[in-house]
Amino acid sequence: CKDADQDPIGSCRTCLVDIDGVRGLRASCHTPAAEGMIVRTASDALDGVRKTVLELTAGMVDRASIAPDGAVTGVLDGELRRYGAGTRYAAQANPHRDDSSPFFDTDLSACILCGRCVAACQDVQHIGAIAVAGSGRDARIAAFMDRPIIDSICTSCGQCVSVCPTGAIVAKSPAGDAAVRQVESTCPYCGVGCGIRLNMDRHDRIIEVLDQPGNPSSTGMLCVKGRFGSSFVHHPDRLTHPLIRRNGVLEPASWDEALDLVATQLVRHRGSFAALASAKGTNEDGYVFQKFVRLLMSTNSIDHCSRLCHGPSVKAMMLQIGSGATSNSYEDYENAGCLMVVGSDTSSNHPVIASRLRRAIDTRGTKLIVVNPMRIDLCDYTDLWLRPNPGTDVALFNSIARAIVDEGLEDPEFIAARTDGFDEWRRSLDAYAPEQTEEMTGVPAELVRRAARTYARPPFSGSCLLWGMGVTQHTSGTDNAHALVNLALATGQVGSPGSGISPLRGQNNVQGCGDAGCLPDQLPGLQGVGADIVREFSQAWGGDLSTAPGLTATEMIEEAAAGQLDCMYVIGENPLLSEPFLAHAKQAIERLQFLVVQEIFMTETAELADVVLPSTSFAEKDGTFTNSERRVQRVRAAIPPVGESRHDWQIVCDVATRVAKLLGVRADGFAFRDTPAIFDELASVAPSMRGISHARLDAEGGIQWPCPTPDHPGTPRLFTETFPIGRGRFVPVTQGPPAAELPSRRFPLILNTGRVLYHWHGGTMTRRVPGLLARSPSVRVAVHPEDARERGIVDGEEVVVTSRRGELRGTALLTEAVRRGEIFVPFVKLAESAANFLTNAAYDPKSKIPEFKVCAVRIDKPEPSAAAGASGWSAADSPGLNGLLLRLASAHAPAPARSARRRPGAAERPRVVRRRAPAG
Repeated sequence: CKDADQDPIGSCRTCLVDIDGVRGLRASCHTPAAEGMIVRTASDALDGVRKTVLELTAGMVDRASIAPDGAVTGVLDGELRRYGAGTRYAAQANPHRDDSSPFFDTDLSACILCGRCVAACQDVQHIGAIAVAGSGRDARIAAFMDRPIIDSICTSCGQCVSVCPTGAIVAKSPAGDAAVRQVESTCPYCGVGCGIRLNMDRHDRIIEVLDQPGNPSSTGMLCVKGRFGSSFVHHPDRLTHPLIRRNGVLEPASWDEALDLVATQLVRHRGSFAALASAKGTNEDGYVFQKFVRLLMSTNSIDHCSRLCHGPSVKAMMLQIGSGATSNSYEDYENAGCLMVVGSDTSSNHPVIASRLRRAIDTRGTKLIVVNPMRIDLCDYTDLWLRPNPGTDVALFNSIARAIVDEGLEDPEFIAARTDGFDEWRRSLDAYAPEQTEEMTGVPAELVRRAARTYARPPFSGSCLLWGMGVTQHTSGTDNAHALVNLALATGQVGSPGSGISPLRGQNNVQGCGDAGCLPDQLPGLQGVGADIVREFSQAWGGDLSTAPGLTATEMIEEAAAGQLDCMYVIGENPLLSEPFLAHAKQAIERLQFLVVQEIFMTETAELADVVLPSTSFAEKDGTFTNSERRVQRVRAAIPPVGESRHDWQIVCDVATRVAKLLGVRADGFAFRDTPAIFDELASVAPSMRGISHARLDAEGGIQWPCPTPDHPGTPRLFTETFPIGRGRFVPVTQGPPAAELPSRRFPLILNTGRVLYHWHGGTMTRRVPGLLARSPSVRVAVHPEDARERGIVDGEEVVVTSRRGELRGTALLTEAVRRGEIFVPFVKLAESAANFLTNAAYDPKSKIPEFKVCAVRIDKPEPSAAAGASGWSAADSPGLNGLLLRLASAHAPAPARSARRRPGAAERPRVVRRRAPAG
C-alpha cells in the first residue's frame, strides 16, 4: 500500500505481525516499537492471513486482459510467488485504459486501488493530477473529469509509474532485455542534482531510470527529463570519431591526426586564445581544462555558461557577502515561513525544487510570494503575486526595501553586528516609496507593503529568497541581484534555519564548473586571481600563471567579431545557440582562424569547427557534479564510451601533453591516471573541498562544501556567524532605463524568454528524446488573446516573430499568462527556430551578461513580407504597458552600447567564412 519514500497508511494488511501480550494482529507500519516488545513477523498463522489477503488483492486484477499467461507484474507478483498464493477469486474486467502519454500507459485491468500512485502525485510531488474517482465496483484512478492524462495538469514526472506495484501504470520503455545491473548516478539536466539509478540491460543500454529515495537533494523525486530523458545517450546522432575540416568539409580522422593538429594550432595561436568549459561535464573535466588553459596556454580567458545565467548573482554576492553560492540547503525551503520566488518559473526550470516548495505550502502553511511578469504554475499556490513591468526590477525591490524601513521591519541587531553601509543604503531609498514607484513598476503599493511584511516577518521560522534568470538576464542584472541581497541583509534572512539566499543554478554542474576554476577571474575554489593566490597555484602546478583577468564568454564573441581573438577551444557549449543575436555570434565565430569543439552531438557551433572531438555523455563519465545547494555528488559510468569517444579530461590531457612537447616544457601535471586522482588534486588547492574525496562520497553520499577536513560533515548552511569578507555590505542601486530596447511602431511588443518543462535550454539533448519532443514539438509563442485578435492570429497556427536582428517561426499559444504588449518564446531550438535569433546583444556592464529578456518584436502571420507587420497600432500611442515604457524612458539615460570592447575598424577586417558541414 505504500512506497519506500511514502508515509505509512496501513491499508493493505500484508505487514500484519503478532505481538506478545497484544490481542489480535497489528499492522507493523502503524505500530510503534517499545522496549521489551516481542514481535513475530512470520508464523503459519501469519503466512495464512497474508496469503488470503494477497489472493483477495490479486482477485482485483483481470489477468486475462493484461497478459496471455495471466501473470501479474510488479511487486504484487513477487509477493504472490513468495506466499504461494493462488487465483481463487476472479476479477471484473475494468475497461479503463489510457495511452495518451508519450511516457507511460495506464491499464486499470491491473489496478488494485492501492492508492500508491495517488499518494505519489498528491503527497510526494504535490501536483494532484490523479485521484480515486467513483465508488464501489466503479472506483478507479482517473484524471479530472476522466479526461486523458495528456489533457490534465500531469507534468509526466513518472512518480506514479515508479510506485505502481502491479504494472497498471507502466513506462513505455524501449524494447530490450530485462535489467541485469543498476548504476547509481546523478541527473544530467538542471542544477537540482537529483539522485538517479540507471537500470541497464545486457547490451549496456539504459532501459529505465529510477529515483533514489535516500538522496537528500531529491528525496525520491524526479522530473520528466530526469526519469524519461536519458535515451539521447544511445541516439544515432552521437559523435563517434574525430573530424577534421578538409576543403571546407568535416571528414573522419584518427585521434592522433586530430590531436596533433589541435596542439599545433593552439601553440600557433597561443597569444590570441580563449576557451569555453562545459557546465555539463564533471568537476574533474573542468579542473583539468582550466589548468591546461592557465598553465600551458598562459591565459585566464576561460569561462562557462554561468556568464549567461547567474553571472550577475555571483558578481553581486561576491562583493556583498564574499560568496556567490546558494547559502542554504533545499530542506530550508520546506522549513521556511516565507518563500519569495523572483524571476523563476521553478516548475519548469527546477521541478523537484518546485515540489518541495509546494510541500512546504501544503503541509506547513508556508507563505509564498511570486515576483514574475508572467503567470506561472506557482501563482496557483501563492499568497502574493507581484507582476512588475519589464526592466523595472530595481525599482520594485527598492520599494519593498523602503516599505521594510518605513514600517521598522528591518533587523537592527543583525545589521549592527554583521553589516556595513546600512545608513547610506537607507538614504538611497528616498525616491522609492511604493506609492512613488507604483506607475513605473505596475505593482500596487499595497501589494508591495504586504510583500515587505511577509518577507521580513514570516509567520514562523525564516524567509528564503530564490531567484532565477528572470532578474539576471538584463543589462541591469547585477543591480537587480544587489537589490535582492540588500533585502536579505536588511531583514537578517540569512544564516539561520529556514532562511537563505538562493540563486537557482541552471545546468547540472554549473556550480561545480565555477568551483573547479572555469572562470576568467577566479581559480579553483572560487579564489581570485590576485598575486598571492596566483603565487600559490604557480608553486602547486609548477609554472608561471597570469594575474590578469581573462575574457568573459560574451567578451570572447565580441573580440572574435572585432578580429582580436584568433582561436577558441569549446567543450560542451554551443554559443551559436546560447548567445544573443545569433547572426552576430555566427559572424564572430566565422572570423576565428581556428576553432576546436569537443562535443557529444554535432551542434551548430561544431558545424563551424576546424576539428571536432567526440566526448562522452554523463552515462559514460566517472566523477562528480556539484548541485545548486553546494552538494558534491558522484557520477558513475554505466556504459563504456560510445564508438571512439573519449572522456573530456582524457582528451585535454592528450592535447596538453602534445602542447607541452611543442613548447619544450614538462607535462607532468597532466599525467592523471583516473578521476579520483584529479579530484584529490582539486581538493588540495581548493580549501572549501579539502575534506572531500571520491572514496568518502562513495561511502557517505553527497557532501556540501565547505568541507575543510576529512572528518568534517559538510556545511548545510552558510554565514551562520560571519561572512567570508567579515561583514556584509549594503550596495545602493538605482533604477536605470526601463528597457534595453523599447517598443516602436514597427516592433510594438516586448519579448520575454525562458525555459520550458519538456526541453532543456537549447534542446541539444532533449530534442533527441522522442517523448520530450512529442510533448513539445515546436516553438510555442505565448501571446495574449487580445494582441492575437488584433492581428488575426488564432491558437495553434503558425506565426512569425521578428526583431531588429532576425526572425523565427513558431506556433501561437494564446494565453493570459502573458500580459498585453508582451510575448514569451522559449530558448529551445525546434524546427530551426530559437529565441536567440531575436534577442539583443546589449550587455550588463558589470557582469557582461546579455539582455536576453527585453527586446522589441512584432508577431505576424507568415504572409508576404510587404504585408507583415503592417499594423497601425503604435506603442507610443498606446495607454498600456509599452506606451508607459516609452514615457518613462525619457527620464533615463540611453541603454548601454552593445559592447564597450568592440574596436574600430572591425567592419573592414577580412572574414573567414566556413561552409557548413553535414551533420555527422
